[in-house]
Amino acid sequence: MAKGFYRSYFHIGSIGFKFARISFQDANPFIAFTVACIMNQLEWKRYRYYVKGKSFRQWGRKWKYDGITPIFCPVYFSCGIFSIVKHLPKEVTWEELIKESKVFDKKKKLTEQKRVEEFLSTFTAWLVNDLKPENFRRDKNGNLYCIDYGEFICGNLYRQSACLIDYK
Repeated sequence: MAKGFYRSYFHIGSIGFKFARISFQDANPFIAFTVACIMNQLEWKRYRYYVKGKSFRQWGRKWKYDGITPIFCPVYFSCGIFSIVKHLPKEVTWEELIKESKVFDKKKKLTEQKRVEEFLSTFTAWLVNDLKPENFRRDKNGNLYCIDYGEFICGNLYRQSACLIDYK
């Protein structure tokens, strides 16, 4: 079982489970648990909206994403308290991300760090700020996926805002 700050993860075969966890060592365990539930829901909604192409209705409009398909790990179900996801067995190294980003863009003369950040930002729809190898994994076929994309902000000026969850 793996533990993150807000959620715990375990898998059975090719299916993974992310659980919101309560930590009584946090300043406010209830708020941390609520944040974890929101993160689970956001991953499910973002996967459906950005990858599966499901439209959403909000503010009297119908929203449909039409950009580059992000490399989000499939989420099969979420009720907030837990999510059922695809288990991705292979860890990713920084060297692999450098190699993959070279294929992505050969024209620009960027440093390795900047090129990897631009590559990952592009293929996570600019929704992930914590761009480190631990947040990415590969499936059995070697396809790269982002496994932690439930980040959000409690303001209304950013794309990750809790009130502008999935929309442009």
